[in-house]
Amino acid sequence: MSKVVVYLLIATAILGFIVFSPCNPNEEPNARLNRRLGFMLQDRAPHFDPLMVKIKTHPPRSLDNSSSVKDVADTYQYLTSAGRLNTTLRLIILFPLLDREPKDGAVSFNELQAWITQRAMERLDYVTQAELDSKDMDQDSALSFREYLPNFSQNDIEKREMGHGEAGWWMEKFNTADIDHNAVLNFTELRERIDDGTDGKLDFKEFEDHVYVTYESYMDFESNGTNVPNAKDKFSELDVNKDQFLSPEELIPILPYLYPGELAYARYYTYYLMNEADDNKDGKLSLEEMLDHEFIFYSTVHADGHSESDDEHDEL
Repeated sequence: MSKVVVYLLIATAILGFIVFSPCNPNEEPNARLNRRLGFMLQDRAPHFDPLMVKIKTHPPRSLDNSSSVKDVADTYQYLTSAGRLNTTLRLIILFPLLDREPKDGAVSFNELQAWITQRAMERLDYVTQAELDSKDMDQDSALSFREYLPNFSQNDIEKREMGHGEAGWWMEKFNTADIDHNAVLNFTELRERIDDGTDGKLDFKEFEDHVYVTYESYMDFESNGTNVPNAKDKFSELDVNKDQFLSPEELIPILPYLYPGELAYARYYTYYLMNEADDNKDGKLSLEEMLDHEFIFYSTVHADGHSESDDEHDEL
């Protein structure tokens, strides 16, 4: 079984559990969908607030060699007396940073997506640099095949066996990622490799059973349930060479739905936040709407399901 099918089987199993979990029958269908995708996004969605990254990396109650007194002081001004992040204050501070083009007192989808995408790029850059630093043995700021996959011996490489997961199979993937064909992956090439990628072929049954359900769920969410093709029509559309299989190249148009990278998650997280917080459905978020739904923007802070107390908000 191909690697992509294994990944999608796992993803589909998780999705199935979420889809068929008990829910309030009085909920609107879109609300149920938002709740499901919101659950799926929590572990992969970028942090809405860069301060959250700083707090997780360098807790303000401790100083180390990489955090200055100023950094800690800047963080403390946003903490409540109980030591929790004052999310109301942070949203008031961040709102004008989001409301940029145009500055009209509201945050549009594009403005919110631009902000969240920047957060995703920062995280992707961090992950890529960590991967590069951990494997770049000769310190040339690039990874050779041997550095990238040190588990393969020189004999494995010379054999170039093309079975799934063999050295030759991986070399083909490596060479595809090596855009400038200089036999190493630089930072940009490695970042693209980390953010996206798949392999293997799918017949219609595999597509219908293990792929389409994931694609359909995201498309439902993105298009509010309109114009979502059925499995047979979508397979036929993707099967360009009509060989009754979908190759990795033919799957490219729907890869963001099947194997979301950081940037894809940024886009879906934007959809999720807009759908949850845009109470008047005008396609924009006012400061009042964001404050009314601050637990959505700071889900990790409000993990216990409760908002900050009134006493903490009084600090404003």
